[in-house]
Amino acid sequence: MLKRWAKKTLLATGALPWVAKGKPCAAAILMYHSVRDPERDADWIGPGITHAISVFSRQMELVARKFNPVTIEDILLFVKGKKSLPARPVAITFDDGYLDNLEFAEPVLGALGVPASFYVTTGLIGRPDAPWFSQIRRAFRTTRCTTWGSSAQRRTWDLSKPDALNDALLSAYDLCAPLVRERQRQAVATIERELGVEPVLPGRRLMMNWDEVKSLRKAGHVVGSHTVTHPNVAHVSEEAAREESVLSKRQIEEALQEPVVHFSYPHPALKPQWSEKTTAILGEAGYATAVTTSPGIVRTGANPLSLSRLNTPRREEEFLWTLERAFATS
Repeated sequence: MLKRWAKKTLLATGALPWVAKGKPCAAAILMYHSVRDPERDADWIGPGITHAISVFSRQMELVARKFNPVTIEDILLFVKGKKSLPARPVAITFDDGYLDNLEFAEPVLGALGVPASFYVTTGLIGRPDAPWFSQIRRAFRTTRCTTWGSSAQRRTWDLSKPDALNDALLSAYDLCAPLVRERQRQAVATIERELGVEPVLPGRRLMMNWDEVKSLRKAGHVVGSHTVTHPNVAHVSEEAAREESVLSKRQIEEALQEPVVHFSYPHPALKPQWSEKTTAILGEAGYATAVTTSPGIVRTGANPLSLSRLNTPRREEEFLWTLERAFATS
């Protein structure tokens, strides 16, 4: 049940949230990353991008029962005015390419008949490495240092208290977000060295391999690109943004033997994560849609190369409130 204050807010809009009349004028795209036990691999994958399996299962049950699941391809036709969607349409998306997407999320989706889009970081497919931001997270969680002398930033960060350590961690993300390939690897290695942490591989593989990516496609889900090395493409050079989008697209197409036209903007740090320049680059590369982390609902006429998404709260009442409010005010 929605909280009393949420109900009052929805009723104040003049519309009952669970009664839809006429054709929908908006659609919701939900954003997920990892579905797992929150304590599993916690040094590598933070709680901010993790949903417990039980929480995800319940949320998908609610989507299947109270809303109408649609695909990102349905969304594309909708924003172009070429297709009407059912009332209260919701699309499910996953970023990064974690193995748990196939292990834990897909069985839930398959059982409920809910389609999803999985955007993979191609540079990590089939490799034992963790994403660069996971490597940095582990370094800060396992360091014994009480300060971090950042040579790149020319300042010293206090690590003696949780809030201070988190501020330093966020600054490290900011430092690496606009870097790609070798510069990105060197920056991560420098941070590990400055924190006195030896580089190691995760105890178990975190990311999918190509056969597992193909399994998602065979199950009827969409597979799209999340770049090669997961930079913030709005903060890299135009050449690097083009290479990240074009090469990742080509790699997935070679693996799946079919066109790949869907993209998700990485947003590891820094704002914004997209711009008019990036949408132009994606259009030139042959992408038809691109989802962002910019919060909001999707309406007819929206630019399909900068589609908004909704974050997914863990608590059931907040999850329902997020969707009900979006549709009631659309």
